[in-house]
Amino acid sequence: MILKRWSISRVGATVAVATLIAVVATGCTEKLDGSAGCPLTCVDQSVQVQTVTLDAVQIDSTVLGGLGRGTEPEMLLANRGDTLDTRIEIRFDTLPSRSRTSVSDSGTPITYLDSAVLRLRVDSSAFKVGVPVNVAVYDVDDSTAVDDTSAAAVAPLFTPSRLITTQQFAAGSLVDSVKIILPSAFVLAKAKAHARLRLGLQTSASTSVEFRVLSQESGFGATLTTRISPDTAVAGITMAPYSVTPSTNLSIAQSLGDFTIVVKGTPPPPPGILTVGGLPGTRAYLLFNVPPSISDSSLVVAATLLLTQEASASPDPADSMSIQPYLVLAGPGILDPARAAQITAPATVLGLTPLKTPPGSSGVREVQIGPAFRYWGVQSVSLLPRAIVLQSLAEDFSPQQAFFYSSSAAPALRPKLRISYTPRSRVGVP
Repeated sequence: MILKRWSISRVGATVAVATLIAVVATGCTEKLDGSAGCPLTCVDQSVQVQTVTLDAVQIDSTVLGGLGRGTEPEMLLANRGDTLDTRIEIRFDTLPSRSRTSVSDSGTPITYLDSAVLRLRVDSSAFKVGVPVNVAVYDVDDSTAVDDTSAAAVAPLFTPSRLITTQQFAAGSLVDSVKIILPSAFVLAKAKAHARLRLGLQTSASTSVEFRVLSQESGFGATLTTRISPDTAVAGITMAPYSVTPSTNLSIAQSLGDFTIVVKGTPPPPPGILTVGGLPGTRAYLLFNVPPSISDSSLVVAATLLLTQEASASPDPADSMSIQPYLVLAGPGILDPARAAQITAPATVLGLTPLKTPPGSSGVREVQIGPAFRYWGVQSVSLLPRAIVLQSLAEDFSPQQAFFYSSSAAPALRPKLRISYTPRSRVGVP
């Protein structure tokens, strides 16, 4: 079951991360040395490392990822026939309507506008198409829409009557920074009417095509430049994406300056499957029931999450995707996996290498999570859940989707924990 997305305050999570790191830094004093990470012990004191494999998953769920629409650093513009259809909306809800010669000048209504250019920054490393690519720009402003960000509301606005312009890019030219020339008369009419300029972008080619456009969250978002005076001595104007809706939440409005519209995304997972990635982006949440004799009273030398991967019909199934494990910091009051999966420590806290696997492959995959036990060992389970989230490092801007069997699958396919540990009583001076 895929659970819905929640918007979570980042302040509480930040405080929790800082507090927990401080506790671990002062509370974990065991030293590891020697081969296989065995702890230092007294001379003549033997240490027996035990290894167990447990069916320790108490709860596992597929949940929607991200922190909300428009928060992705890159936006996917894709047209892969019946497989995938994603588009982009870029908003310039405030246009210059008066021409001023100085700061103190109240200005006069503009009557002139030319050289309107939409500039996009493209992630060329993710672009693989070797044929000419078309980018069509539509007017997708609809003041009557109740939900002006949903695919159901925006996709029907991509009609011939709303087409502003189409620009073709030669094979290999859609890299780094690209420019789309907009009709000056159209932009001038919007400015004179004090109307919103909301642009919908759709791509097409003679074959399947997809590429990524950097969003304003990346710091290198789209810009709209124009001139509102025929006098070349008057500088042109450069505008960044800006949304005035929702008017009740400024933070969300800022994120909605540009965002991806998933018209046709990846299908939901079959029963008994955890998914990571896809569009909309999903995460796998796993809550463990680890015996206290191991998590609280032993020194864990190594811990591995064993997952059985099932081949998926993902786009680009032979290309490896990166899956990062994150430590869940949600407190005891947050029982919903969808909410808990949003409150995680930064990847640098555990310092784990992402799992890299092609979505089209199958077999047992190993995710190293040993460092998580350092944190679980200094916080009781009533304060810190023994939980991990698996997340695609290209969440919400890559359609790749990995499948793993859940705890409801046959016993041989279920997720398991393999833990190597030694009792703490055997460590140190007797």
